[in-house]
Amino acid sequence: MSVDQYHRAARHYSANEPADALAVLSPLLDRPYADADTLNLAAACAYAINRVDLAQAYWQRAVAEHPQDAGVHNNLGSLYEQLKRHPEAEAMYRRSLELNPGFAEAHYNLGNVLALQDRIDDAEQSLRRALELRPDLAPAHYSLGKLLMKQARPDEAQAHFRFALDVRPDWADAHHNLGNAFAALQRWDEAERAYRAAIEVNPRLTIAYQELAALLETQGRDADLESVYRRLVEHIPDLSAAHYNLGQVIYRTTAVAGLERVDEAEAAYRRAIELQPGYTQARLALGNLLKEHPGRVNEMLDTFRRAVEVDPNSGEAKFNLAGGLLRIGAYAEGWPLFEYRYDDSWPDRRIRVPDLPFSQWRGEPLAGKSMLVIHEQGFGDAFQFCRFLPILKSQGLSRLSVVWPLRDPLLASVDGVDVCVSGDALHTLLPHDYWCFMMSLPKLLGTTLETIPNVTPYLAADQQRVDYWRSRLPTRAPKVGFVGMPEPRLSPFDACRWVGAQASIPLLGVPGVRFVNLQKAPVARAQLATLPPRLRPLDLMDDVKDFSDTAAIIASLDLVISVDTSVAHLAGALGKPVWMLLPWNPCWRWLIDGEDSAWYPKARLFRQTTPNQWDDVITRVADALAEWRDRN
Repeated sequence: MSVDQYHRAARHYSANEPADALAVLSPLLDRPYADADTLNLAAACAYAINRVDLAQAYWQRAVAEHPQDAGVHNNLGSLYEQLKRHPEAEAMYRRSLELNPGFAEAHYNLGNVLALQDRIDDAEQSLRRALELRPDLAPAHYSLGKLLMKQARPDEAQAHFRFALDVRPDWADAHHNLGNAFAALQRWDEAERAYRAAIEVNPRLTIAYQELAALLETQGRDADLESVYRRLVEHIPDLSAAHYNLGQVIYRTTAVAGLERVDEAEAAYRRAIELQPGYTQARLALGNLLKEHPGRVNEMLDTFRRAVEVDPNSGEAKFNLAGGLLRIGAYAEGWPLFEYRYDDSWPDRRIRVPDLPFSQWRGEPLAGKSMLVIHEQGFGDAFQFCRFLPILKSQGLSRLSVVWPLRDPLLASVDGVDVCVSGDALHTLLPHDYWCFMMSLPKLLGTTLETIPNVTPYLAADQQRVDYWRSRLPTRAPKVGFVGMPEPRLSPFDACRWVGAQASIPLLGVPGVRFVNLQKAPVARAQLATLPPRLRPLDLMDDVKDFSDTAAIIASLDLVISVDTSVAHLAGALGKPVWMLLPWNPCWRWLIDGEDSAWYPKARLFRQTTPNQWDDVITRVADALAEWRDRN
């Protein structure tokens, strides 16, 4: 070997000039026999310029010409490993170790390729042997740590990640995996520090941002979460998911603090879409943001329609478009799309199709047939949509059964219902000709805004229960049921529906009215105790067993005032006057404006005029209640 030529080539390679290095080596490679160092360097240069075929040829030549050289076998094994030719890589590593049993790097490489073949015990043995030979071999500590994490041994794993970082403190992946080990041990502060260290070392390591964001999300630290996404956007400005997630956390804070920053969230969503036009989730998020503004209905619909266009197989996109259409009363177009709430194309769909031995009803003639109607979402939905059950019976249905989650006979009071059972008693029912979701009935019956069956009552309270509860209520003064105290919810957006005890004081203080609590949840009732005693509604809910009892109480009242929840629907279905307190962005069923409801003729809607601000609503309701009291 020409030492001068080899050293010149090595200098080129070290300077990241592999093509030049290979040119310098060319005369040495043309000889019938080349030494192992020359072939190793030539193969490395070829690999660096993406000539994998040439790199393989040089290393195979090195093995052939130097069969006792452990290093060239190890290097060819590394190439095979990169090419995912794992059995061949394993064979090379094992031959390398036959030639040099103390070759720590070959033990390490063998451990890695065994792990890739899910031979976990053998892999661990090889990695531990490498560390016996080279306790400072950082990559072996790192690989062993990852292997131990696969075996759910995070405490052992974190020790090896620490060893790796002692040797290489600037190793971002090791910091990230140390964070994962701490997270598995629920050592959250240490996990956070490790993730942040990974980001400091490599500000473009997206997986570290994701893990840190998940940790902060779990802890509800939106301000810190926002800063993480802002940094990710700064360092990877063309990453559409970063802009989307930034928009999500900003938008979530608007649900609590008002809409002051909604423009920032909108800009983030639009940037995500600009970077990735097919980003369905970003388009849906933008559509839901636009839904916050009654004056931007057309933009909202255009956004949802575009989401369906770019992803026509997305049931979620079609369901969101359905919500937008129903929101403006476009029922003819909206109901069919509303069916996508249980479509298989939507993995996170809200509704699961039951496994029943008879067909789902698609609108076939019903004369002489039997049908099972299944409640699906909230109890308020059942109270709203059970109004369609008598129509089924009027079409000649011979047997109508209803299933809902409660052992409560209330729905059996609907005209035409033959059997009403709870979900756990489904097996006791006889076979039917068809089954149908209750909220599919408007679509199947061709319901429009003008043809909603809104004659009330269509639910009836049991008279014996009415007599009992009436005896426990005051005999004098108008009696008003009230629902307003917050209950535990899944998201801040749901929480925006609730008023709260202190905000309700001006209403509860209207003189000459006796308020009655209609909420049973302990968390909600606990808020009543924070009110001055003279303002606390009468609370009889300790003795209320089910909605049938609540219905009997409502039947004994003069008026119900409620936020948008199941009790409001129950009052409407019972034909009781109900005043509803609606948030700035109400559910689709209340449309976007107006004080009347097409669903409940005795309902009166009081809408927020400012996001998340109930003071104006409560003042208007209190004034209306005083007028109502004077008339009654």
